[in-house]
Amino acid sequence: MGTIPAMPDELSVDVFTELGRVTWAAIKLEDYVEGLCSHIDPANPRTDKRQISTKIRDAQKVLAARTRSATRDEAAQWLEHARQAIERRNAALHATPIVWVGRERAEDRLGLGEMPRNGRPYVERPLTVESLSELRSVLENAADGWRDLVIALGTESMH
Repeated sequence: MGTIPAMPDELSVDVFTELGRVTWAAIKLEDYVEGLCSHIDPANPRTDKRQISTKIRDAQKVLAARTRSATRDEAAQWLEHARQAIERRNAALHATPIVWVGRERAEDRLGLGEMPRNGRPYVERPLTVESLSELRSVLENAADGWRDLVIALGTESMH
């Protein structure tokens, strides 16, 4: 008679470390998005209570109303890429921990069940360094270029 696999109290050090890296990448991306959105649609990020998805949507509306330019288009594209990455972050960090039955190695049994969100279906992902590293890359790639974009938007608004 076998035992019923259960969620462990602790994750492996490697998985826990990569989860921390994902969290840090998510914190940084949200900060960059906050800054860019405040630049496009001025608001005090310390008192603005809107969710980040609403801030992105509002900034995208402001950009759409501006005169067309390469910088405006780049900002809109960057915000959309960031929005999608934040959605992936939300799906992972609000997931349900799961244990797969029938897997040989204990470290292969852990997963995250990402609930359906915004038209996305339910998805199960392994809770591994590799899976978390892929998510971290998505977040870090979405953050690329934010500084140059803020400078370009500031320069463009001066003309």
